[in-house]
Amino acid sequence: MAVTMKKAKAGSNDFHDGPIFEVRNLHIGFGDAPDILGDVSMSIEKGEFLTLLGPSGCGKTTILNLAAGLLTPRSGYVRFAGKDIKGVNTDVGYMTQDDTLLPWQSVRKNVGLPLKLRGVGKDEIDERVNRLLKLVDLTHAADLLPSQLSGGMRRRGLLARSMIYEPLLLLMDEPFAALDAQLRHQMHAELRETVNRIGQTVMFVTHDIAEAAKLSDRVLIVGGGPPGGIVSEHRLPFGKDRDFDKLRFSDEFARVERELDEALHGARKAGKH
Repeated sequence: MAVTMKKAKAGSNDFHDGPIFEVRNLHIGFGDAPDILGDVSMSIEKGEFLTLLGPSGCGKTTILNLAAGLLTPRSGYVRFAGKDIKGVNTDVGYMTQDDTLLPWQSVRKNVGLPLKLRGVGKDEIDERVNRLLKLVDLTHAADLLPSQLSGGMRRRGLLARSMIYEPLLLLMDEPFAALDAQLRHQMHAELRETVNRIGQTVMFVTHDIAEAAKLSDRVLIVGGGPPGGIVSEHRLPFGKDRDFDKLRFSDEFARVERELDEALHGARKAGKH
């Protein structure tokens, strides 16, 4: 199934050669409460699949929300494609574990909704929706309602909607947490295949060690504190075209899982979570 995604229309962000998203010496908290995250520095490069792995409440989703322009740090800088983030960042797609497909709209209309809200013309919407539905193997379900879809099909519909305006960065906050183990494994393989095909940059949040090991090019362990921070960094050796069925039974995968488990245990021990 060879599908080529066209690049978004050229803008200033298209010519940036540095990290897609970067934070330096970041401190963030809410109101008079202590910092949630302190002295955090990290970045994500174009085409990279980066996972933030850590216990619940350690600040992983906070980092996604910073990239989306939904939060402002107390100090430090947050940059996207070389520019300070000032307000909502419309160059990211955001997918969570919530099923936010509109139940009264078809798959086609759900996927095209972000473009319609932006005032994009009908012909362009149709072209891009058709391309995304083909990419995530939902062309046959384009005119069905969400209630007529399986759990995996709904996830693929949400993925297509998150990618419809060709974001520079796709943010994913535990998007498969509600799925059973077999369906999660299927979605992992489909997600990697999809993002590899179009070179999509992804920042993924999970507290599941196996999920992080299977999907990622690089893993950042978030924890410690308060305030939390980046405890350790792990570059995974599996390559872009990994075979998920073979990978999960390999000795190398077991070694990486142990490494991440030890790092995560250390993060939990260092923090008060």
